[in-house]
Amino acid sequence: MWVAGIVSGLLGIGSGLLKVMVLDVVMKLPMKVSTATSNFMIGVTAAASAGVYFARGDIRPLLAGPTALGVLLGAVIGTKIMERLKNRTLRYIFFPVLSIVAVEMFLKAL
Repeated sequence: MWVAGIVSGLLGIGSGLLKVMVLDVVMKLPMKVSTATSNFMIGVTAAASAGVYFARGDIRPLLAGPTALGVLLGAVIGTKIMERLKNRTLRYIFFPVLSIVAVEMFLKAL
């Protein structure tokens, strides 16, 4: 996870994809567990960061409010959809997303 954080910081990508991949491939967790664990880790990190950004005055409430509601709505809908999907189906969805991110990272490197 430390390496995922470094890579995401260097390349400007979210580390969630890398965390899911490590949890799934290296730790052999089911895809549903991997995605939920990754989301939890990101949520804890974001909550800690939000306090710092809020104290510095970097958060615009008119932008943050609707964004938070959208994230909440997306999380609820995503959870309902994920409950019905099989782990194999999630892998089939995850692979193209990971491939697109890999191509974007390669293009940024050029």
